[in-house]
Amino acid sequence: MATHPYTIVLKKATPTVRLTDGVVKEWEIEVLCTSTENGWKKTFNEREEVEYLNKVATDFTKSELIAMVNVNDHVFDAHWEAHNTAPTTDRVGDFSITNLAD
Repeated sequence: MATHPYTIVLKKATPTVRLTDGVVKEWEIEVLCTSTENGWKKTFNEREEVEYLNKVATDFTKSELIAMVNVNDHVFDAHWEAHNTAPTTDRVGDFSITNLAD
C-alpha cells in the first residue's frame, strides 16, 4: 500500500499497428499519477510490445493500458518524497582540505 495515496489516469496511448490486419505491435503509453494528499503530479511513460496478444487497438481497455505502465506504490512514493520533503543532506562543494591532518 502506498504511503502517499494517488490516482492514476491514462493520458495518452499511441499504437503501432500492422498494416495488413490492424493488430497492435506496440503501445506508447503515458499516464498521469496525482497525489490525493496534495495534488502533486507525476507523468510516467512506457513502451510495451503486445503483438503476441493479437488484438486490434479497440480491443484494449484503459485498465489494460494503465497496467502496462511500470508504476507501483514504491515508485510513486519515492518520486513524491523526492519532490515534497525537505532535504536531509547537503553537499559542501567548497570544503577546504588544506587544514586536514596528513
